[in-house]
Amino acid sequence: MRLRIRTHSKVSPNLRRGFFYALSTIVLFPSLVFSTESNSNNLFLQGQTLDLNGQIIPYVSLIFQESEVFLLSDEYGHFSYSSTFAENDSVFIQRIGYKTKMLLVDDIFHSRTIHLTPDILMMEAVEVEADAKSNQNLAVLGQHTKTQGSVAINHKNMLARIPGISIKSYGGPAGISTLSMDGGPSSHTLVLVNGIDISSAQNGEADLSQLPLPFIESMSYIPYDITQSGDGGIDGVVKLETGAQRTHLNLSQGSFGHRAFDIYLNKQISGFWTSFQLGQRREDGNYPVIWDGNQSRRENNQLDQQFAAITLRKMIRSDLYWQLTAMSSRQSRGVAGLLWSPDTISHRNDQLTLLGSSLGWIRHNGSSHLHFAVRNSEEKYVNPYLNVRSDHRLQGYYINLKDEQHFGKRLELNSDVRYNLDKITSSSTSNHSRNTYSGSLAPTLLILKNIRVTPTLKFHYSPQLYKEFLNDFQIQIPLQWGPLTQVAWSQGEVFKYPSFNDQFWEPGGNPDLRPEETKVTTLQSLFDFGYFGSLHLQWQKKASNNLIQWMPVLSYWQPGNVQSATRESRKALWQFDLPGHHFSTFAHYSIIQTLDHERNLPLRYAPEQTSALGFTWTPSQLEINMQYNFVSDRISMYGYPEDVIIDAAGLWSGSISHTWNSKLGHLTLVIAADNLEDTYYETIKGYPEPGRSYRISTKFSQ
Repeated sequence: MRLRIRTHSKVSPNLRRGFFYALSTIVLFPSLVFSTESNSNNLFLQGQTLDLNGQIIPYVSLIFQESEVFLLSDEYGHFSYSSTFAENDSVFIQRIGYKTKMLLVDDIFHSRTIHLTPDILMMEAVEVEADAKSNQNLAVLGQHTKTQGSVAINHKNMLARIPGISIKSYGGPAGISTLSMDGGPSSHTLVLVNGIDISSAQNGEADLSQLPLPFIESMSYIPYDITQSGDGGIDGVVKLETGAQRTHLNLSQGSFGHRAFDIYLNKQISGFWTSFQLGQRREDGNYPVIWDGNQSRRENNQLDQQFAAITLRKMIRSDLYWQLTAMSSRQSRGVAGLLWSPDTISHRNDQLTLLGSSLGWIRHNGSSHLHFAVRNSEEKYVNPYLNVRSDHRLQGYYINLKDEQHFGKRLELNSDVRYNLDKITSSSTSNHSRNTYSGSLAPTLLILKNIRVTPTLKFHYSPQLYKEFLNDFQIQIPLQWGPLTQVAWSQGEVFKYPSFNDQFWEPGGNPDLRPEETKVTTLQSLFDFGYFGSLHLQWQKKASNNLIQWMPVLSYWQPGNVQSATRESRKALWQFDLPGHHFSTFAHYSIIQTLDHERNLPLRYAPEQTSALGFTWTPSQLEINMQYNFVSDRISMYGYPEDVIIDAAGLWSGSISHTWNSKLGHLTLVIAADNLEDTYYETIKGYPEPGRSYRISTKFSQ
């Protein structure tokens, strides 16, 4: 067995030449775009709802009259939707406390912002001071919605638009897949689906492979959110949304035995905007690999995934709305094992069920939202080689009340109260349960020229386990210094209690583990270059105590508290749109430095560089997507005198699609490819990923 090893160096290898090829492509490609005209109705809408002063207005209703689509902007005023719209479709826009208005879809597409006027019958008169450069929110660093021509895009490529992200997978379609930010553990990033936390209380991680590809339509990333409770989201929050799709039937087939279909029905029934979706994905999953000069074939990598989902939305009154999301996915998978210790007979069955309901009521001086969520999961694993049969069942219940109040023009008050109950029944941990109570209070003071100052106090309590008081502070400053439009600084405290596996796994569980505690300092700035796009810069430092890491001890692994560790990241995200030419592009680059103070070495699986860039071009009925993702090398295992290293990897992916419109509906054909250069790479040592693959998808929508 030969592993790549090297004496650790503080300098990771530079980006591969593919990154510079990709950058050259992005720079040169607009010259082709400018020479192409388009009259396509296949639009990607993305924007934000604001007042006349450029301040965020959350939870605004957008109702498309011809297309019969209902959208609700989120708590940051963002909305996004991708489909083929009817010609001259109009959008009815409504929010209590503001005047209703009607806009054409084309107007929203070009302006990207919707400005609402306060209703003078319900609010005091306001003095309007327009500022076109203060409309973007610094809290969000990375946002994307699937387009009509990216039907086959996987979670990995969509999430790769987030600076500093790295995806870890146990190889192939059957492998468990998790994400981490800035070289931190996967358990440090909260992953929400329509507001439901999908992280497992058993290991603290969110398994992305349990989320069907057609179920997720959009994502956004918040690197540090002071409105969160402070429990868990050390590395931020990834928000995944199901969105509003057209009624459709989608079929796809591709490499390594890929076959999939999904059906989506969208209809207004008795005043409820109702959507129902079901589908199945099958992968033979076996693929060739070359390792240590020898060619072999990864076997026992099959996947059979079935899912069903339903979403209900209703505006009960103009000031009261309700929505519900339910999804269940079942996975039957092979477990291929390590490359040098293949497993051809082990098998795993798992199921994830999510249920979330939200009731929101809006007042002229604020809004309140009551959320209820259930997360249930089951997993059965059979390994005849080792005579292992494990069974894990998890139940999670969550209720949360958020309230936002405005007191005049200069004071806002956000409060948050929540309760969590987690239960586990497992052959490896026995039976346990945990109750958690938390609350936060965050007043925001607007001083001088809309400078926002927000101190936050947070409290967490779990009977006989822990009691934590946390503090945050944030200041946001709008500017007009040339292209520099905003600066924000924040400092806060976040903690993470050990998971059930950390404490009770047999063998190896450590009931004496202490909660992880981290201080996060963030500095952000936003530059608006007009026709040349926007540039978002961020510096962030995380200083952790009692960081939990699993390490080998004798014949098994055991978690322990690292005395202290720091992570420092510098990130740049550039976004550029040419709406009139149907062209958009993005690029980001991150430098990440991590240090385990006890070993004086970087943290395991922590890359020193990540980057991505890509573009979308929609001439006429065509859509062309290209994307390049890069992750530098990282330490898989500490060793003396040398460490085991996972090589850097730069991967190209792309797709081309065409849509035919008729009176009966819209037919879209998509040809997509991953790992175009057929690069050998791993994200976890010993679990190689598939080489070049292709998919063909056919989607008929109405």
